[in-house]
Amino acid sequence: MKNTYPYLKVLAVACAGALASCANQPQKTKLPVSASLRPDSSLTGQVLTEVNSYRRSHGASDLQRHAGLDRLAHEHCEYLRQNRGKFGLYGKNVSHFGFEGRALVARERYQMMNVSENVAAATTGEKNAAPTLVKLWSESKDHEHNMRSAWTHTGVGVVVDSDGTVFSTQLFATVSNSQMTMRDRFNRF
Repeated sequence: MKNTYPYLKVLAVACAGALASCANQPQKTKLPVSASLRPDSSLTGQVLTEVNSYRRSHGASDLQRHAGLDRLAHEHCEYLRQNRGKFGLYGKNVSHFGFEGRALVARERYQMMNVSENVAAATTGEKNAAPTLVKLWSESKDHEHNMRSAWTHTGVGVVVDSDGTVFSTQLFATVSNSQMTMRDRFNRF
C-alpha cells in the first residue's frame, strides 16, 4: 500500500507558509512635518492658541500639535456632531464615549502616554468659538486641570454643524520615553 501522508505534510507546510506571508504586518504611521511656519488661523489653530495662552498665564509651557492626535480629535468631533442630542451624562451634545480607544491608539500608534481629553460644544458660531470653548473648559475643574497640566503634545479637532454649533475635542498627551511599546511589555510575559 502506498503512503500518502508525506504528501499531506508537504501540502500542509506549503499552505501554512502561503497563509503566513499574507498576514498583515502592523504598520507604523509616519506623520508629515509641516513645512509652513505661518500661524494657523483655522478654528483648530485658534483653539490651540487660546489654550496655550491660558497655559502660559498659569505658568505652563505651550503644547506642540500632533497630527495623529489631531485626527483622533477630529474623528471624535464628527461623532459628536452626528450623535448630537443623544448624550445625557455631560450634556446633550458632548460625550467622552470611546475615549479609552482614542487613548489606546495614541499610546500604541503614536507612542504617547498619560492621555487625557477635553470636549465641548458651543453655539456661539465660529467667530467667537475658540475663547468660548476655553472659557467652558476653564469653568470645569477636570477640564481646567487638563489645560494646565504638564503635557507636551496635543491634538485639536473642531467640527461646525450646519446651524453653527461648534464641537471641539482636545487630546492631551506626553511622548513616551520608553523604548518598549505596551504590546512589547505584554508579550514579555
